Amino acid sequence: MKHTVVLYNPYAVFYTMPLALIAIGSYLDATKYNVIIIDGRLEKEPMLKISAALEQGTLCFATTVLTGGPIKDALKISRAVKKQFPLVPIVWGGWHPSLFPHQTLEETSVDVVVKGQGEVSFAELLERFINKESLKGLQGIAYKENGIVVMNEERHMQDLNNFPAFNYDLIDVEGYMKLSGRKQLDYISSQGCRFRCAFCADPTMYKRGWYGYDPERMGYEIEILWNKYKFNHVHLQDETFFTNAKRVKGVAEEFIKRQLPISWFGTMRADQGVRLDDSVWELCKKSGLERVMIGMEAGTQEMLDWIQKDIKLHHIYETAEKCIRYGIAINFSIIVGFPGETEESISETLRMVKELRKMSSTFNMGIFYYKPYPGNKIADKLLAENYRFPATLEEWSDFDFVDTQKSDWISDKKIREIEGFKFYQQLAYNKSTPAKYLVQQVAKWRVENKLYKFPVEKKLKELLMPRQRMA
Repeated sequence: MKHTVVLYNPYAVFYTMPLALIAIGSYLDATKYNVIIIDGRLEKEPMLKISAALEQGTLCFATTVLTGGPIKDALKISRAVKKQFPLVPIVWGGWHPSLFPHQTLEETSVDVVVKGQGEVSFAELLERFINKESLKGLQGIAYKENGIVVMNEERHMQDLNNFPAFNYDLIDVEGYMKLSGRKQLDYISSQGCRFRCAFCADPTMYKRGWYGYDPERMGYEIEILWNKYKFNHVHLQDETFFTNAKRVKGVAEEFIKRQLPISWFGTMRADQGVRLDDSVWELCKKSGLERVMIGMEAGTQEMLDWIQKDIKLHHIYETAEKCIRYGIAINFSIIVGFPGETEESISETLRMVKELRKMSSTFNMGIFYYKPYPGNKIADKLLAENYRFPATLEEWSDFDFVDTQKSDWISDKKIREIEGFKFYQQLAYNKSTPAKYLVQQVAKWRVENKLYKFPVEKKLKELLMPRQRMA
C-alpha cells in the first residue's frame, strides 16, 4: 500500500509552476508514495482538496514557503490542517524556513523544517515517519522535540544530475499555461550561485556552490516534455544559467540538433555576457534564446564595488551591445537606495538606465528599492547597527520585495522622482508607433528634463490599467 504525501504551494500573485514541489515529488519512489500537489493559486478552496486527501490517511503534509505574502496562506492552511488532523506531521521547506528555521518552528502548527536542497532530506524524513523513528541526526532538518527546537547538521548540496527528471504529471501543466497567458514551460536546469553579492541570500543558502544538468540530459528532457505538452517557450528559472560557457554552448547545440520549435529565457551576469564567445551567442540565438535577465543593480562603479557585484560598468554596456547585435532582449534588474547611497549615486543610476533604454526598445528596466533581507553582508551590518527586521512569521508575511513607494534610505521627494522616471522612461523609449508618437515625445521631454509634476498620463494609465500586484 502506498503512503500518501500532500505537498502544498501557497497562494501568490505569480503563476510559475511549483518546481520545488515537483522536484521533491519526483525524487520520491513512485512505487512507495502517492504524491498529491495542491496549489493555492489554482484552487478557490484549497482546504477542501487538502482535507479530502488527508481524510484518506496521509503520511505527511508539507509546504514550500517564500518570504512575503505566501507566508500568510501557508500559516492559514497549516493551522487548519493541524486543527483538523493533529496527528499529521506538518513540514515547511523553501527559502523562508531555510533561512529562519528557529523562527518558523516557533509556530505551533509547524513540526519540521527542511533546509536548503530538500530532495534527500525529505525522503529520509518520510522514512523516519514510516518507521516511527527519532529525527535525531537526520541531516538538513530542524524539528521540535518536547517543545524544544533541535537544529540538526547541515546537508551538503548535491549534483542535480544525481536526481531524477521532473515528473510534470504531478501538476496541471495546461492550467499554469492558461494562468500565465503563454504556452510556457517553467524548467530549472541548475541550482546555486558561485558569486558573493553582499545584498543577496544566495551565498548563505547555497554556500556558493553550483551544479547544472549535463546538456544532453537537458536536451533529452525538454524534447520529451515538448512532445507531450507542445509548449512554445521555456522559461529557465536558474539563479545563474550562464555560469558555465561550455555548458551553455552544449545546451544550445542540443536544442538545435533536436529541432525544438521553442524560444527560451535565461539569467545572465553582465561579465558572463562579455566572456561568452561570439560563436556561442550565435548558437544561443539560433537555438531560440529570446531574452536574458541581467542584474545591473547599480549605475556607479562605487556602488557595484560596495555591494560586491564583481562586475564593471563597461560589462553592462558591452553585454547590452552584444544582445542588440544578436537580436536578444534584456530584462535589467536595478536596485536603488542601498544604506548610505547618496542621491547623486541614485541619479547616476537613473541616467545609466536612460542610456540603456535609448539603446533598444526591447530592454525592460525593473527598478526596485533596496529591502534588507538576512543572510548577507549588508543585512549583517544593519543587524549589528540595531536595524529592526521582522521578528515573527506574521511580520515577515507583510514583507514586500517590490513595494514601490517605500524606502528607509531615500527621501519622499526622491522617491517621487524615481516613480516618475520609472513610468516615463518606459513610455518614452518603447517601440514607437504613429498612435503613440505625440505622447512619447512628451514622455521623452519629461525624462530629459526630470519634470514629473502633474503626471496626467501616469494617472490615466493607472485608472485604465491598474498596476498588478507583484508580491
